[in-house]
Amino acid sequence: MTYIKPLSREEQAHCRRTAALSELLAKLAGLPDSEVRTVTQSALVHDIGKTAIPPAILGKTGPLTEGEHAIMRMHTAIGAHILIHTHGAMRTASAVALQHHERLDGSGYLGLRGNEIHPHAKLVAVADVFDALLSPRPYKRPWSIRRTCDYLSSLAGVKLDAKLIGLLLDHLPQALALRHEEIRIRSRLRIPGDYAHKGKG
Repeated sequence: MTYIKPLSREEQAHCRRTAALSELLAKLAGLPDSEVRTVTQSALVHDIGKTAIPPAILGKTGPLTEGEHAIMRMHTAIGAHILIHTHGAMRTASAVALQHHERLDGSGYLGLRGNEIHPHAKLVAVADVFDALLSPRPYKRPWSIRRTCDYLSSLAGVKLDAKLIGLLLDHLPQALALRHEEIRIRSRLRIPGDYAHKGKG
């Protein structure tokens, strides 16, 4: 499997924040320590498939065309392919990479519904959406905390797991604090070297 570029600094930062938030949610959900570690590691590489998406699409400031959307959606399958061909614990992250854009009502990339979606992918999806909404992207400004929480509440039980959203919102100060501990998170949660951008940008 070849790829066009390593993950950018911001993409890496998003993956680290998503991993830290997923770790928090997994602990709050009462998962055993071994499963918490698996979820955290899976979240850390959930967007690894974006290494094969052209930078012009990832960085586009306007709406994506239908064709560009189709290419962007490929990052989940590409990520799953990369991870299934690695060794050790990283192989268990393949399902999360493939399914983190699935939604309970079947409106996600693959059309999976409810229990068809891997439990770890459901958890990472909540953390992923939360961080993405609060973060600046080429095509949008960061959302306010209030708008983000209201939107997540509207998704609960419809598109995203209601229990996990409840846990996140009930522990909002802790979740927000995690997002701002970038230095500590960077030292503890590391993207695999081949996929980490080492230059500026």
